[in-house]
Amino acid sequence: MMTQKTWRRTSHTKSRTTISELKKQEILEICQPLVEQFKKQYIRPNPNKRFNYLIDIYTRWRGSYLYFCEKYKSERENRINDEFEVKFVRLEYVGHDRYKFSYFRHTEQWLLVATDMTLQDCLELMQDIPVFQPTS
Repeated sequence: MMTQKTWRRTSHTKSRTTISELKKQEILEICQPLVEQFKKQYIRPNPNKRFNYLIDIYTRWRGSYLYFCEKYKSERENRINDEFEVKFVRLEYVGHDRYKFSYFRHTEQWLLVATDMTLQDCLELMQDIPVFQPTS
């Protein structure tokens, strides 16, 4: 006996939370002191230019994700690019000051650390645990 096949929605589809530009700007202002602290701590005034060296730390929005990024510069002869970006922490805004906290592992995959965290909790976690800080 032959069964009839039908299409149906699966439960693993993601529903995205939208976030306004005003809210994004408020969040960036809250994150800026930590970014400035990381810049003072990790960007060296006279780096060893034989290797890739850190030149900037900043945040960037992509949809409902807030990324903490590092920008590196390379001056080696066999370089592919002069500068490149590495993202090290990702906060996914899920609504009402709640975030999913992930960090970029050495395996080149995002690892979800916690869900349902406040922005302040996320920033404290980044400040206290070196794995969630720039890699320079």
